[in-house]
Amino acid sequence: RPLLLVADGMGGHNTGEVASAHATEVVRARLEENRAHPPMALAKALQAANRQVLAQARSDPRHEGMGTTLTAILIDDSVGLVAHVGDTRAYLLRDGALHPLTQDHSWVAERVRQGLLSEDEARHHRWRNVITNALGATERFRLDLAHVRLRPGDRLLVASDGLTSLLADAVLYDTAASGTPEEAVEALLDAADARGSPDNVSAVVADVVEVQVRDKPYDLPAEAPWTVEVGATQTGIREVEDRYPGRGPMTWMRKQAWYPYRLWIVGSAYLAFLLVLFVAMR
Repeated sequence: RPLLLVADGMGGHNTGEVASAHATEVVRARLEENRAHPPMALAKALQAANRQVLAQARSDPRHEGMGTTLTAILIDDSVGLVAHVGDTRAYLLRDGALHPLTQDHSWVAERVRQGLLSEDEARHHRWRNVITNALGATERFRLDLAHVRLRPGDRLLVASDGLTSLLADAVLYDTAASGTPEEAVEALLDAADARGSPDNVSAVVADVVEVQVRDKPYDLPAEAPWTVEVGATQTGIREVEDRYPGRGPMTWMRKQAWYPYRLWIVGSAYLAFLLVLFVAMR
């Protein structure tokens, strides 16, 4: 399954590169290992990335306080599954319009949503680079999950805030929609450089050429995007599974009242079988 991913490290230039590289490597590796249930595999991959970056920061004083944003789109046939942490953004370009697929986890973005700042004020605010959620910063992080049903002709864009904070939506659309995906990326980076971007700039552009519509082994939630808190335990992962329930017999069994006692039931049945066998042999 194709994967679009951008991670933007924090904590200084060298440290930020370590965090983003670790997170990217872990997410890609975990998705290669496990894609049986793509939404849950995506959440588990980011959980593993958070754990890896946090462990690296704690083990090496040079990387204390490092973390990274990460936004990924995993293409599962006709569905794009979006996982988002931080202020890297994902967009859908469709029918001449730019459709955001994520919401920034930043101080200014939260004030915009509260109606306390305008978009223009947020773009120029001195705290515009303060993010409120990242991988590797703490043991728990907030994961936004969303999905988009893809059509031929769609274009997807994932970009770091070094790009999106400088370009107005109209300019971002015009630049990202031009030429081939490779040409669009080059034009986006050139536009950021021309405006004197003080930050690293990363962008990924991909075109949807053909869509294969297949039945999914899981259901898509009506509510999207939605947020789950992910920590070291499986609580958050189970919530993802509940939101994207599978359709197989295991899903049916997990919903039954007796499922938590399945091992006791199997063990009791086995002992009863042995008892019957023993009596029959006497």
